[in-house]
Amino acid sequence: MLEQMRKGAGSWAAKILMVLLVISFGAWGIGDYINRSNAIPPVAKVGRAEISAIEFSDAIRRESTNLQRRLGQALTREQMLQFGLDETVLNGLVAAKLYETNGTKIGLSAAPAVIRDYIMKAEVFRGANGQFDRLRYETFLRNEGYSEAMLVEMVRRDLLREQVLGSLLSGVDTLPNTAVDAVLTYRLETRVADYIRIEAAKLPAPAAPTDAEIEEFYKANPALYTAPERRDIAYISLTPQGLTAAMPVSDAEIAEDYESHKGDFVRPETRHVQQVVFQNEDDAKAAAEAVIKGEDFVAMAARTRQLKPADIELGTVAQGQLPAELAAPVFALPQPGLTQPVRSAFGWHLARVVAIQPGSTVPLAEASPRLKQEIALRKASEALLKLRPQVDDLIAGGGSLAEIAKAQNTALVSLTGLDATGLDATGKTAELPATQPAMLQEAFALAEDADPIILDSSDGSFHVLDVVAVKPSALRPLADVLPEVIRSIETRRRAEAALQRANQVAERLRVSGELLKEATAMNVLVQTTPPLARSGQPADRALSPALVSQLFAAKQPGEIVVGPGSAPGDVIVARLGRIVPADLAAVAAQRDTTRQQLAQGVVADLEERYRAKLQSEIGVSVNAAARARAMLQ
Repeated sequence: MLEQMRKGAGSWAAKILMVLLVISFGAWGIGDYINRSNAIPPVAKVGRAEISAIEFSDAIRRESTNLQRRLGQALTREQMLQFGLDETVLNGLVAAKLYETNGTKIGLSAAPAVIRDYIMKAEVFRGANGQFDRLRYETFLRNEGYSEAMLVEMVRRDLLREQVLGSLLSGVDTLPNTAVDAVLTYRLETRVADYIRIEAAKLPAPAAPTDAEIEEFYKANPALYTAPERRDIAYISLTPQGLTAAMPVSDAEIAEDYESHKGDFVRPETRHVQQVVFQNEDDAKAAAEAVIKGEDFVAMAARTRQLKPADIELGTVAQGQLPAELAAPVFALPQPGLTQPVRSAFGWHLARVVAIQPGSTVPLAEASPRLKQEIALRKASEALLKLRPQVDDLIAGGGSLAEIAKAQNTALVSLTGLDATGLDATGKTAELPATQPAMLQEAFALAEDADPIILDSSDGSFHVLDVVAVKPSALRPLADVLPEVIRSIETRRRAEAALQRANQVAERLRVSGELLKEATAMNVLVQTTPPLARSGQPADRALSPALVSQLFAAKQPGEIVVGPGSAPGDVIVARLGRIVPADLAAVAAQRDTTRQQLAQGVVADLEERYRAKLQSEIGVSVNAAARARAMLQ
């Protein structure tokens, strides 16, 4: 039938029929499609600009992928909503439109040449030679789900945003010392407390739980006794390194690459340099004269500036590693010797060249092994780009992962019984590709009957992943977890008893203040904390952050607080001993860093207020129904 259709398509009658069909599709099918497309309402309007459903759903997809990579697990739509992902994404898109609208209004723009320069210089797109790497660029676009036009548009918007906010936020980093010091004085205050610890594990054993109590606890805490979902997966990895050995590289290719990158193989001249810096020209000239008359340079440095030999060493340096003022005279010397005093912003330099290592060029023969490897790796990366759509076609054609592995002559890796954290049933961590950290999340996002999927990595490699089997999570029978349930009940009862005793001790202490007496009666020690900081890990690891927070909430020494210890179930009864004001030297040492941190907070606050002002002026409306539909795409 297909062959007959091909033959028939060559006749004039068939061609006329095709024209009529095209016209009918244009009048009915295509027009209807276009009308439906235009009928899809935007998710939001910012002034006259729109945020389309496609733009919103694409941004949701990218952000959810990034979030899943950070969390190490797949996310359902409900979880995305719980995280507020839709709200965050929409706010970001609205802000971009606001800045774009306002920037256009006041005559700002980002020229194509500026955008191109920004992308070419981006660190993420640089190769091993520090230059823009087209392969890295294309891999990034593929991994992040961007087209080139999308990336250019994003950069244009970011540059426009920087221009819009630049004048608003300039000078924020010059917060006055009084404001910064007030914050540091609060942060750097420390406190010391005396305390006793009531250890739950050392309290008398509670009564054994009854069968009814066991069953009640088991039913009330199903999450504690539910086996996690486990999956059997398989994957293959296709990497540039794996294909390198099969890439032929000719001597002519090596020679051509060597010539085009000859500058990479030049070893610059280096010189072993010592220097002494003086505050004025007269001292420097006097020191130079002393050395010329025979005084040893090291001895002169010790006599004039009390410098040790190590203090005067600049080491072996190339010309570009020295300040321009010093580099010129140092490298102008035809042989080892002394320069004349040279002035810079740091003072007057007197330099001595100890030894000269002439520059050289790495010959082709020496560079060949490295170049051969680089060329082969480059060819392998290009081959992988061509291989990827072929593998995609094999998957679309119903090919199994085993068949694909055989066709590509690569190993098929099978892993069984993995949970969402990557542990197998024995508690061993699965060995997954280091270049594909998202593989585990992707494995738990795939349906059991789904086709294998391709996962791209930033190094140009790609992996094909298949979910072989899924064992759903399930509540384990009570009979299987009975010892665990009994232990959990006993642990909880011990913790409750420890808290009850701690509260009783605290009540007595608030009246008597006799901490040592209480400790003696309980046969425990009174301990004193080192100085505790307001934030961060407590200096005394027996205390929990929650208890430290209570100590800093206390108004004056002598107050009693009760809180958890660092061990589960333990309870601490503490009495605030001393409040130690911030050290002035520490305040001064942290002033600049803190100023920067506070400035970042001020910037965020100003930007939020400015965005709110633009929103009220330009106008923003959100279509809740369109937003909800876009989340389902």
